[in-house]
Amino acid sequence: MENVRAMNDASLEPWIGNIIDLTLSDGTHRVGLLQKVDDQWAQLNAGRGNRALIDGGKVRISDAVSIVRASRN
Repeated sequence: MENVRAMNDASLEPWIGNIIDLTLSDGTHRVGLLQKVDDQWAQLNAGRGNRALIDGGKVRISDAVSIVRASRN
């Protein structure tokens, strides 16, 4: 089994302004434009014309386990 380590705000800072695919510890994904990061929360924006994100795009950083650039399809 793979070791999973939670991320922190410094892990996400370089990704601000990019469309990302954020994997959470429960195995779900959040995809959107990363707009804001503070010490506990990240804010994603689905973008115009896309379905609204769960919880308005607010994601607890400690629940995130991986981040990659999302496909723009």
